[in-house]
Amino acid sequence: MTKPLVVTGLVKEYRVPDNPPFRAVDGVSFDIAEGECFGLLGPNGAGKSTSMQCITGFYPPTAGNVTILGHDVHAAPRQARALLGVCHQDDTLDTDFTVFDQMVRHASFFGIDAEKAGRKARELLDRFDLASKADVLVEALSGGMRRRLQVARALVAEPRVLVLDEPTTGLDPEARRVLWSIIADFRRTGGAVLLSTHYMEEAERLCDRIGIIHRGRILDCATPPELIARHVPIAEIEEEIRPGVRWKRPPNLEDVYLKLTGLSLDADESEDETENPQMHPAEAVEGIRP
Repeated sequence: MTKPLVVTGLVKEYRVPDNPPFRAVDGVSFDIAEGECFGLLGPNGAGKSTSMQCITGFYPPTAGNVTILGHDVHAAPRQARALLGVCHQDDTLDTDFTVFDQMVRHASFFGIDAEKAGRKARELLDRFDLASKADVLVEALSGGMRRRLQVARALVAEPRVLVLDEPTTGLDPEARRVLWSIIADFRRTGGAVLLSTHYMEEAERLCDRIGIIHRGRILDCATPPELIARHVPIAEIEEEIRPGVRWKRPPNLEDVYLKLTGLSLDADESEDETENPQMHPAEAVEGIRP
């Protein structure tokens, strides 16, 4: 059976003035089965967003392949993207449209007729608690509402693969749990989810498997319990939470990341190209292989 998403040997390099090419993604490989949620876990700058930009076809990779249900994202972009729903880390909404029109217009890009798009849009706006904002301009929404709208828009064309780049950033706890429920419903229909996050609780709750990513490489990949047992094989961790107060807790994925990289998930890896104004994201160094 063809898997919904297969990533093989993904590499992304950028030209840096007066320096060797910078490798932001370095040989990333993984696949996702039907109904599975796969997580990329790491701090800002680890290579999560760049990987996702290549996977969704927004950036051309320097090397490697990405297929969506057998369609190469870069060789057959129309067929591949027709099966994709994407929520980027950055705000990509069209602020000149109303909330409802934003949804219907996005659905039209996938060949969905206005009547069906309207029904699906209203269903999703209701689910994301945005129905009362249907006729409001996008630019008038709060940051949290805009984030919810981005995720709703990613679902309006009924994709088979959903790519979510830190989708709960800026959401309050209630909205975050609503999104978690929607992701679970999507998976029950056989949909595959690629999720990037730096929230340890979110990764443990949602992801069947997790790739720990650091400096563009996946250091290890397994289920959350397997990662914890493999790298932090102790029952409890004792730590000081404030001066003079200590507590004991079970190990978690952040402990795994710290063990593998020496960094916490709150760190910011400045190696990411988006953190360095000297790098040119549009200028891939083509033809270089790992």
